Amino acid sequence: MTDVREIAAGLGLRAGELVDTGGDFLVLHAHDADGEAWILRQPRREWALQRMGPERALLDLVADRVPVPVPRWLPEHRDIAIYRALPGERPDEPSDEYFEDVARFLAALHAIPLEEAARTGVQMRSPDDIRSVIAEKIHRARGELALSDDLWHYWQAWLDDDSTWPPRSVVAHADICPANTLVDNGKLSGVIDWTDSLVGDPASDFRRLAKQFGRLDELISSYARHGGLTWPGMRRHVEERIRMAPVDSGLYGIDSGQDRYVTSALERLALLRPPAA
Repeated sequence: MTDVREIAAGLGLRAGELVDTGGDFLVLHAHDADGEAWILRQPRREWALQRMGPERALLDLVADRVPVPVPRWLPEHRDIAIYRALPGERPDEPSDEYFEDVARFLAALHAIPLEEAARTGVQMRSPDDIRSVIAEKIHRARGELALSDDLWHYWQAWLDDDSTWPPRSVVAHADICPANTLVDNGKLSGVIDWTDSLVGDPASDFRRLAKQFGRLDELISSYARHGGLTWPGMRRHVEERIRMAPVDSGLYGIDSGQDRYVTSALERLALLRPPAA
């Protein structure tokens, strides 16, 4: 693997901080001769490398369809993402305006025609696929993450409840949270890190914000006001996707060989109980 700092130097960029704590990417912050900030994001796992082509194509598709900037990668570098840094900073305490802006952004993103997204090569999941993938995760968690019988039966009832499941798939970023968004003067100024993006479950774009800050009813209401398509069981569906977070992270840890995720998931699942009826 070519040293990312050598790549930066070859582009006439001055290397700055190298962030190597992520499991999937090295991220180098750099500056050009005019002092403009750049980001170089190099995959360190094969699966992350394989996703770069679809991610690049999806970013090109959505860039002119959403109301905030997204990264635009230099086209001549295929195995590394190199782009001018977006304005703003990651928010510590998002404002009311931030949540409104996120809802507007998601409504626009989710309105992108699926046939156009399919041409980018991102993973495509139908509504039936969404339910099947989650059912398989729950099945695996019972055997590999010591999922309790109570949670198993509770989630089986959820899987069987048609009213809670999304009626359609959408183009989803799938990792919306403060760490992957930027704000400038309180307003959303950029959305970064599209590695997990796919056509799939709308709930994947609400769960991390709702888990961290609550405000789910507010997010759904604002999303609908900006044209996002909701359904009667949407709130319940997002809540269950939040509750499943230890399953998601634990299975990711198993599949990627990162034991810290598995250990944390086992600890969290041991304490997790179905909500009171």
